[in-house]
Amino acid sequence: MKSPNIGQITAAVALLGLAALAGCEGSSTSNPTRRTYSQVDRLARPAVNEVFATVAPTTAGQTGRHQVNDTDNPTDDSGQLANDIQLFMTHTAGRSQAITDATKSVLVPDVLVADLSQSSSTAAYLGVETGGATGSKFGGRALSDDVVDTSLGVIFGNTVPALGLAPDDGKEIAALTSDNVSAMTAPKHYQDGSPGFGAAQFPYLGPPQ
Repeated sequence: MKSPNIGQITAAVALLGLAALAGCEGSSTSNPTRRTYSQVDRLARPAVNEVFATVAPTTAGQTGRHQVNDTDNPTDDSGQLANDIQLFMTHTAGRSQAITDATKSVLVPDVLVADLSQSSSTAAYLGVETGGATGSKFGGRALSDDVVDTSLGVIFGNTVPALGLAPDDGKEIAALTSDNVSAMTAPKHYQDGSPGFGAAQFPYLGPPQ
């Protein structure tokens, strides 16, 4: 039997392509499917929205403050999250207005900031916001940073006074300054040679513990 030539094969492929387009009404090119996505969660700094904002609505029929912050933009935080911080710090935690103001200046807007213009190669959680008081002005978040304890220290501890951002108000609650979960302590390499926490190769964190 005679084998088909290149021209016959090309023609057959072209016909199949036309049939496929006809079957899907050309949606792959001329009528693409449009999808709308809704933002349901937003998280930059752990333990910020989770601590300051109420999950349950304060008034029947209203949306809880936690959900409001989850679905808005960082540009809205000065008129939303800042109010949650104000109420929680002065009313629930009993902190001074000076420490409350310093906390708002550091945590609003709720975004994780890294200053790539800095020469430091060491990340430091809240480094940009505190002018380098937490270790370096690079900011961001190092793998070894215990960010939850840092956030709880700002809210319930003496972190703000210790950084020189506001006078001590003597209202610390020591029992609430830590989640009591230590940083990862896995070795850089396990016995099988796989990379652990702090290893130079991916995935850098080691397997789940």
